[in-house]
Amino acid sequence: MKRLTAWRAQRKFRGFTLIELLVVIAIIAILAAILFPVFAQAREKARMVSCLNNCKQIGLAIMQYTQDYDENYPCNSWDTPPLGTADSDNHDPNFQTAMNWCFKIQPYLKNRQVFVCPSDPNPKNGWSCYTTASGSGCVDEWGIPTPISYAPNQEVIGYGGWQNSTGCLGDGSFIPDWNMAPKSMAAIPSPAQTYMVADYGRCTLESWWVNNLRAANYTRVFNASAPGGGTSADNTDPWKTRKDQSSVTRHQGGSNIVYADGHAKWRHENQITSGDNSYDLRKASEGIVPRDY
Repeated sequence: MKRLTAWRAQRKFRGFTLIELLVVIAIIAILAAILFPVFAQAREKARMVSCLNNCKQIGLAIMQYTQDYDENYPCNSWDTPPLGTADSDNHDPNFQTAMNWCFKIQPYLKNRQVFVCPSDPNPKNGWSCYTTASGSGCVDEWGIPTPISYAPNQEVIGYGGWQNSTGCLGDGSFIPDWNMAPKSMAAIPSPAQTYMVADYGRCTLESWWVNNLRAANYTRVFNASAPGGGTSADNTDPWKTRKDQSSVTRHQGGSNIVYADGHAKWRHENQITSGDNSYDLRKASEGIVPRDY
């Protein structure tokens, strides 16, 4: 009886063996290896949804703007007028810039943080025209004095004010010939398919530079523009080896896009162009691309 009691006491206070401990550690490591990528994907999904909400607010603000301005979309200003607000990183209401579309819709948003995507590692990147150039006048006429992750399609949100030859950029009377004059809603034949604002790595959304939409963080990662020419560049280095890296796309292989009718959605990078560059560039001359395919 005494032996049984002693044996039970030994069993009661017996700890894990080394083998048992290693097995537990191995199981935990396996579970972590399985779950951590899932958690990372869930976190990125939440960021994508937050960005999409930003895009929806921007789309709604632009639609409200069009209702107040006879169904005309906002535009950038070739004659670089003063910004007119101190609510910028520059804090100078006399800051002159051509890239002021985001400030024109600010009265409908009242929040500059809407222009920052949570998956943009550097919304103060110079490739997106961010600047805090000091002083008034023509210091940085292409600058945007607020962190920004999105860019407008210059075929839709074009340039106005070319009649003022005293602006920083001079006489821009050629802008209509480039199909970059201000647009009305009636001038867009397929607004539900036409890109208006999107995740982007440069200042303005352009057909030739559409790879900066397919890989919106490329300029952030490599401090260089993605190559022009759309899918025609897919077999050229270093783009060929870089374009499929998860770090260069902003949201799980794609980007969020606001369309010319105000709605917004996520598109995979393979769905952003038609894949036929001659068709895409021909359509660019009509002023209605980049567009959905």
